[in-house]
Amino acid sequence: MSTFRPLAPALCLVLALTACTEADAPEPAAVPDTTGPTSAAGSVPAAGSPVSAKEVCAYLDGQVPTLKGIGSETGAMANLTVNLYSWYEKQGPVPNGREIDDQTRKECPTTRTEVLKLAGMESFERL
Repeated sequence: MSTFRPLAPALCLVLALTACTEADAPEPAAVPDTTGPTSAAGSVPAAGSPVSAKEVCAYLDGQVPTLKGIGSETGAMANLTVNLYSWYEKQGPVPNGREIDDQTRKECPTTRTEVLKLAGMESFERL
């Protein structure tokens, strides 16, 4: 079991890269929608993401029991990486970690902190 510990970060990286291979295809340029609301905190999706902060926070809140049940930071990070990417992919374009950080800092800082702690991370940019 001790030989697995050094390989765990590499496994997470492989899983993350495997999940991201389809994201490398260029997306057609879209014209920004300037008719929608722009000042309601938490309801406006991050740039390039059709998912609102409330939706992200609800998803992450639902993942907390699963991440706690995994019992290891490396396992939780791998689970979070794969499942969060898959969830976003079903919603539309997958945002980068900074966009997820921005949304969750504003909308659900407590859930964000708990999820990141369970996964042994300081930021979603690490995904």
